[in-house]
Amino acid sequence: MSLFKGIGDVVLHVNDLQQSAEWYAKILGKPKPKVNTSHPVHWFESGGRGMLLDDNRNNPDYVRPSFMLLTEDIDKAYGWIKENDGIIEREIARDDMVSFFVFSDMDKNMVMVCEQHQ
Repeated sequence: MSLFKGIGDVVLHVNDLQQSAEWYAKILGKPKPKVNTSHPVHWFESGGRGMLLDDNRNNPDYVRPSFMLLTEDIDKAYGWIKENDGIIEREIARDDMVSFFVFSDMDKNMVMVCEQHQ
């Protein structure tokens, strides 16, 4: 059985979280969102898949994952990636809602691995 449950959200990197959230809401036919600008991300559900807008205030300049892989065990997933030559770009971050890390593959594609707690 795989440690990875499948592909989660796509990640879009934005310069202005409020402006981008409003623009994507318009495209997706959603009401004008209430964006918490004290947080670095805003999330939309769209057709069963999520879209995460990230202003990257908490990321080093070079860390820009394009999508998420979902897992139910962040520590085992982290170990598996390291053992299989993935390059850790951002160490595990944990909070009440989610734990995640970012790695790059042999082609320098960056991927976030995410364990949701709620």
